[in-house]
Amino acid sequence: MSEFKTSAEWKGGQNVEAGSEGKPSLSIMPPPEFGGEEGHWSPEDQLISAVESCLLLTTLHMVKTMGIDLVAYKSEATGSMAKTAEGLRIQGIHVSISATVGCDDDMEKMQKAVAGAEKYCPVSAAVSCPVSAEVNVTSN
Repeated sequence: MSEFKTSAEWKGGQNVEAGSEGKPSLSIMPPPEFGGEEGHWSPEDQLISAVESCLLLTTLHMVKTMGIDLVAYKSEATGSMAKTAEGLRIQGIHVSISATVGCDDDMEKMQKAVAGAEKYCPVSAAVSCPVSAEVNVTSN
């Protein structure tokens, strides 16, 4: 079993410093719409980014396993939040992926790699809101 440890320290106002031993710290505040300042990561940003980056890293594992010639990969993720009877809740996370592979034969394999990543990404499996991913694959 793996274990991951982080820390958070209140720095005054609404500023929190998050860290993990041996890694750069992050200055975190609420998003501006909730009174935070521009230019800081919010917990919502971190959650969306964690899902997006986990999908990317899981896809890279699938790419290696499947022998895909991946030339380029870029993604953007959007999370939507709404007020519910239980309070504010993330309603879903959508990741839009653009990928370029080295040959036409890898285009379908890349679609399967992303589908596998969507299924096996441990971070997206840990959130209770739906997580989806789509991929646009091109060939050189």
